[in-house]
Amino acid sequence: MASCAEAATPNTEATPTLVSAAESPPAIPTIAPTAEPTATPIIVPAAAVPATVGCTRGTVRTEDEIAIGALYPLSNPQMMANGFAMLAATNLAIADINERGGIGGKTIRAVIYDSASDPAQGALFAERLITLDCVTAIVGIFHSDVAIAVKDVAVQYHVPVIFADPYADEVTADWAPEIFRIAPTHSMLIETMGEWLNALGDYNRDGERLAVVIAENTEFGRSRLQRFEETLPQVGVKTVGFPIDLPSDDFSPVIARIVALDNLPDAIFLYLHNGNVMSLAKQLIDAGIGPERNSLLVTTSKILDDQRFWQEVPNGDFLIAMQIGPWPSTITQMGQSFAMRFQQYFHRWPEGSAFEAYDAVWLIADAIGRADSLVPNAIIDALEKTDITLAAGHYNFPYGSSSPPDAQGVAPYLWHQWPTPPILYLQYTETNQLSSQMQVIWPPAYSNGSPPIAPKLKELIDQIGLHR
Repeated sequence: MASCAEAATPNTEATPTLVSAAESPPAIPTIAPTAEPTATPIIVPAAAVPATVGCTRGTVRTEDEIAIGALYPLSNPQMMANGFAMLAATNLAIADINERGGIGGKTIRAVIYDSASDPAQGALFAERLITLDCVTAIVGIFHSDVAIAVKDVAVQYHVPVIFADPYADEVTADWAPEIFRIAPTHSMLIETMGEWLNALGDYNRDGERLAVVIAENTEFGRSRLQRFEETLPQVGVKTVGFPIDLPSDDFSPVIARIVALDNLPDAIFLYLHNGNVMSLAKQLIDAGIGPERNSLLVTTSKILDDQRFWQEVPNGDFLIAMQIGPWPSTITQMGQSFAMRFQQYFHRWPEGSAFEAYDAVWLIADAIGRADSLVPNAIIDALEKTDITLAAGHYNFPYGSSSPPDAQGVAPYLWHQWPTPPILYLQYTETNQLSSQMQVIWPPAYSNGSPPIAPKLKELIDQIGLHR
């Protein structure tokens, strides 16, 4: 059984450093969770459990406390760092809400289980949360396949869910009334890339707008390459995709294929989900492919671990990272407070999934408070009317029952989708620069229109005394 314990109590002797870079991987902190995660459920066959067994959902005033369910990957070795970061963020949100009087004066409590990155286990615990733990709503979830399994259960029992971090378009594309999401979708990530490349134009002035995408040769990587190759030509960017077999530390074959292209790319995207992306970046630069030749290198947030980055890629000036989630220069006041307390546990800037886990709790609490009800329809209606600034930004869900996506001419996945999650392109502009001091070069709302910089442009700026 999940048990209720005290909310997370930070180590007051720890000194938060908002400018510190991510450490990889972090040690799992000792945190007293609001609810002890467990992987040993009481198995209740779905067919034997009516939606209302043991649980009544009325008004806030009739409850002693309000239970919220959450599911995170807490035992998968590759995902534990993300899972425990999201767990800590959830506990911090619970503590903050209760310190402010809870919801209508009632304490909010989290019941948290380990999804183990497994859709079947996620679905099993979602059913337990709804039918035995009597949660009012479910928040969190990291993986898309787990989210889709949990979604089926939530729809069956008509319980609202705010998904924190799954990216698959399919999570919201079928317009389930109970389902909301605050992470960006795969399509949104690629559309952001296309918008940036469209603004970038023919960056190296060779007469061709060309992007190269390098991804791992897996089902996930091949699917990503296919999306790029289908989407980017729509904005006039020729796209060439190169899959890489992993594990590998020798990237000379793919480098040779890039060199053999008729024109060097304006941008090269390095998307190795499980590979050594820093080694790939270094080998590209050593081969003369990169900013020195006006081919911008764009990679994942792994390079935001600045200490490791500069050790492994000492000539990595002008590399660009795609960051999902706020950054020190874009953060809200609430987000700044959350980041400081998060760093007392993890000693790094919170990843986007941690911000999402924190804000998801606040969003459901805000909706319950405005609805003054635990009835699902009332909460769903309140969520559709969300208009609130939290840690990661200003939230709303403009496409829902009163304004469906097809009526507005937008993509189906925008149903109950936060349309403006922070998708940032950050660039190192100095050797040994702290990642927290990187320039935000995209989107314009956060960058003030700052273009990407390369060595020749930087030299000119330095010569004439301009400062970015």
